[in-house]
Amino acid sequence: MTPLKVVSVDILSDSGSGFFDVIVLSQIGFFILEAAEPAFNHDIICPSTFAIHALPNSIISNKFDVFVTGKLASLIPPFTAYIVLTFITWEYKYVLRRLVDIWLIIVTLFIITSLLNAINKIYESYPVSKNRPITFFIQLIKVFLYTVVVITVVSVLVNKSPEHLIVGLSAFAAVLLLIFKDSILGFVAGIQLTSNNMIRIGDWIQMDKNNANGVVLEVNLYTVKVQNWDMTISMVPTYQLVSESFTNWRGMQESPGRRIMRSINIDIDSVHFLSHDEVVKFASSAFLKDYIDQMVAKLGDINKDKITILDERKLTNIGIFRYYMDAWIEANPDINTNMTHMVRQLQPGPTGMPIQIYCFSAIQEWVTYEKVQADIFDHIMAVLPEFGLKVFEYKSMYVGGENQS
Repeated sequence: MTPLKVVSVDILSDSGSGFFDVIVLSQIGFFILEAAEPAFNHDIICPSTFAIHALPNSIISNKFDVFVTGKLASLIPPFTAYIVLTFITWEYKYVLRRLVDIWLIIVTLFIITSLLNAINKIYESYPVSKNRPITFFIQLIKVFLYTVVVITVVSVLVNKSPEHLIVGLSAFAAVLLLIFKDSILGFVAGIQLTSNNMIRIGDWIQMDKNNANGVVLEVNLYTVKVQNWDMTISMVPTYQLVSESFTNWRGMQESPGRRIMRSINIDIDSVHFLSHDEVVKFASSAFLKDYIDQMVAKLGDINKDKITILDERKLTNIGIFRYYMDAWIEANPDINTNMTHMVRQLQPGPTGMPIQIYCFSAIQEWVTYEKVQADIFDHIMAVLPEFGLKVFEYKSMYVGGENQS
């Protein structure tokens, strides 16, 4: 028999129809079996490879190939065995017949699973697959097929109807539930995850219990594959994403800002009332001029009848610093000022008075976000001395020539 060549055909889709249109229309492969010589034997055609090559121009952005290698051709040997058995008159021919039946069942199973894999691969080429993965459905169908094949093979071996086996298996229902517990839980969890849009391919999720903190690569019947930021892979049981808590950072990625919430501790000993010279100095700042002019006029009316500093209200360096930083953040183009932003005091403690910066970066990308956050606190630490403020540090004492903190 002469060798055969398989030529893949590009099929161009001229419409923007849906997924099933592509499967039914665009994915029809024309297998061109071209002989190396003009004449070849037409009785038995046994190509080694069938290739389906598709390129819908308006739906699939990238070219992809789906190969079904030797699967259809693998049906020929069992069918040939059936034909051969018809010419055999051996007394125990029924044994060979059962083995051929089992052979055909297993080959058919492999063909169907290859078709399911091809369908899943084609579906994954569409953007909707990230939001609505069908991997766990495909795996559930495979589990069902494997179960049916096992029952059928056993029924062929013992020459009994599959109904008898199913009736017998019903007595072991509790055992079967234990065996397929993960499959059942995974299927139910997959339905909930998909219908409630709880997780998608490409989402950044965090689940500390399973040491998972990274991007979702795959959602299947049993596990969710997560690539952590250190490039390791964590496998999280699918049902745990429903029964236990996890963090999905998709909301942050889709929002117009990423939160910055960080504090710097101020040494309380450096807090004081502003002197006249300091008021004049800060009034020269474009960020503070209007505020100081307004406060000076307001405090002048409040303090005009006060005779002691204990009764007066005065500006403080830490108060002016808080207002300055709020105005500075307002003018920062890297901050989304349409979202909540403030500079606030937290509860003082043994490490001083925390001043917290609360705002949202206009850029969510991790590296740039860290740069924006660092720039804010670089400026804070550099400008603090201008306000007479100091960052809290543990003081060291020297006793007997030894350093004791």
